Amino acid sequence: MRGDHQCQGWCDIGTRGGSLPEGAGTTLPIYGVYKCDYARLGLPAVDVRETSIVEEIADAPDDMPVRDGGALPGNAASIALALGAPPQPTAGLTESDVGNLNAVLDHEMAPNTAMNYRLQWRSFVAWALKKGVQVLPADPAQVAAYLANRLEERGHKPATLQMAAAAIAYVHRTTGLVNPCAWPEVKRTLRSAIRKAGKAQKQAQALTAEALAAIRSTAHEPRLGRGGKLESPRVARRRGDLDVALVSLMRDAMLRVSEAAALLWRDIETESDETGRLLIRRSKTDVDGDGAVAFLSTQTMEALSRIRNGAPGSESVFGLRPNQMTQRIKKAALAAGLGDGFSGHSPRVGMARDLARAGIELPSLMIAGRWRTPGMPAHYIRNETAGKGAVAQFYRLSAPAFSAT
Repeated sequence: MRGDHQCQGWCDIGTRGGSLPEGAGTTLPIYGVYKCDYARLGLPAVDVRETSIVEEIADAPDDMPVRDGGALPGNAASIALALGAPPQPTAGLTESDVGNLNAVLDHEMAPNTAMNYRLQWRSFVAWALKKGVQVLPADPAQVAAYLANRLEERGHKPATLQMAAAAIAYVHRTTGLVNPCAWPEVKRTLRSAIRKAGKAQKQAQALTAEALAAIRSTAHEPRLGRGGKLESPRVARRRGDLDVALVSLMRDAMLRVSEAAALLWRDIETESDETGRLLIRRSKTDVDGDGAVAFLSTQTMEALSRIRNGAPGSESVFGLRPNQMTQRIKKAALAAGLGDGFSGHSPRVGMARDLARAGIELPSLMIAGRWRTPGMPAHYIRNETAGKGAVAQFYRLSAPAFSAT
């Protein structure tokens, strides 16, 4: 694995740019490096794929032990396995063992989180290569400089910087290296970024009951399709039925787009009163797959019945990817005259605000939306909370006195 260049993307690079933990070998992956970057680093040619080295970063659990100062795994295959790359046959592992490991590791994390981690790590690697600094192990001061660069020169939000730091930290922890993001330089940079830029993020427009009514009333009107051609009434009806069913279901069950994309018809059951129950098998906050059951209104069940067309229980309800769902919601809102700012999160935000307006307290709202902490739902309903707060109550109670004067 060290000199024959048959390592499929791993290469003996020595200790260029810094020293390794005591007891570690000299074989380190330049994780996420493109083939052409080896020449820029002054490294020998290596037989890798034309696109990039395999990157499958998994989301580390909070209680994962950190082996600060520990030795690296003994070979490149074990490093790749630690990072979530598909394990390769090695001493003591049969093809069956590798297959079993792959089958388990495929379910270690949400696909969206894996994608975000890959992109964040790749971005850090590109920055480090351009500066000529070491990637693994990374210097805490360099990581801090990288995060500051993204804030100052690229205008990235604190939440994005925190995701970048999480990806960098995970790669180091899983390879047995000291986590540079645990050092004061990085922590101070993240705290300062929040103080400078503010923590508040742009919130998706709320798709409330009123917005849903507007979408329902306009969903079946023919729109301009690809090439500027107007939809036929039949195509518009079919597309509108899907839009209405999607938005209605996502509102009732307060679904994230990833949850909606994973739904199968067998997850939906009809009750004797014509309402429905939806089994959400797994969600972003339900990593153990305990599942949750959500209520579906009769209107939503009717909308779903119009798009099923005899589909079996094993078939996807919508047959759409998360990004496709987001685009459909945006287009439906624009066609209804609701304006910009709607996204795949809008049905969830809208139902949260409707529940708050109806007097539903935060604990019940958290259960309905499957939130484990109150911070995010409280943020969604802060306008409604202000409308029921102490000052609002004062003016309502004092209204007769003010009108008399």
